[in-house]
Amino acid sequence: MAEEKIFSVDFAQENPYTNILPRSPVISSYNAKWNGIRLDFHRQPGSETPEHSPTQHALSISLANRPIKAERVLGGRIQTENIKYGDIVVVPANINHKLCWESEAEFIVISLDAELFDRVSYDTIDLQRYEIIPHFASPDPLIQHIGLALKSELESVNTGSILYIDSLAVTLCLHLLKKYSKFLAAIPTYSEGLSQIRLRKAIEYIDENLDQDLSLVEIADVVQMSMYHFSRLFKQSTGLSPHQYVTNCRIEKAKRLLARTEEAINQISQQVGFQNQSHFTNVFRKHIGITPKAYREQVKI
Repeated sequence: MAEEKIFSVDFAQENPYTNILPRSPVISSYNAKWNGIRLDFHRQPGSETPEHSPTQHALSISLANRPIKAERVLGGRIQTENIKYGDIVVVPANINHKLCWESEAEFIVISLDAELFDRVSYDTIDLQRYEIIPHFASPDPLIQHIGLALKSELESVNTGSILYIDSLAVTLCLHLLKKYSKFLAAIPTYSEGLSQIRLRKAIEYIDENLDQDLSLVEIADVVQMSMYHFSRLFKQSTGLSPHQYVTNCRIEKAKRLLARTEEAINQISQQVGFQNQSHFTNVFRKHIGITPKAYREQVKI
């Protein structure tokens, strides 16, 4: 009898699920240009996957309204599951996986490139010596929260900020390394923030590139640090996450332009790094309490 073929699932491909699931994802971040992380939202009928192996680390987050009975084979182990809303499954790269479930299911799949973990951890001693552990369905509120936040950003007409996506990706990687890995060296903690030189370089780079869709990895590269350590130490130094700091800088620059120039609001939104005027207006109102138009009218009285 011929052996069953084990399909490779490469999330770098547009639709890696062709041989695995009955339907394509409802939505996908494939074209969103996220850095090392991908999200797909699925609505699939009861089915059975063939045995398959992901090229990247993969997480599944159940969004089912009612428990779903399933049988899962993961890393050579078999388990009967009663999958509930918020349950997560961890399928490490190159680990065989097979699933049979009874009724329609809604779920998120997040894939993470190995290179993303390397960028998060490259300046930490021995952090490369890790192994992600397969994990059957069980609750994990943090992963659930990150998954829903990523899905919300993907569904938003404003498409969100790459810097915010990067921040969520870093948090997710560190959580996986701490909770779902073995042979991991201790991750050092720091009581002080960035050095004055590194902080000045980071702030100067941010100020000079506010019109760009800044990413966490490029800002961290400027000061030659991993994304994780930069993000953590930057917050210790400023009291704000990089994403919060950049947003505040954009709003302050927009306020100056609104007060001192007659440029159109859509042009100002582009100069301060917002992808469209609608997103700019929503963020400005959230921070200042009024729209950019109302602010301009107020300060020019």
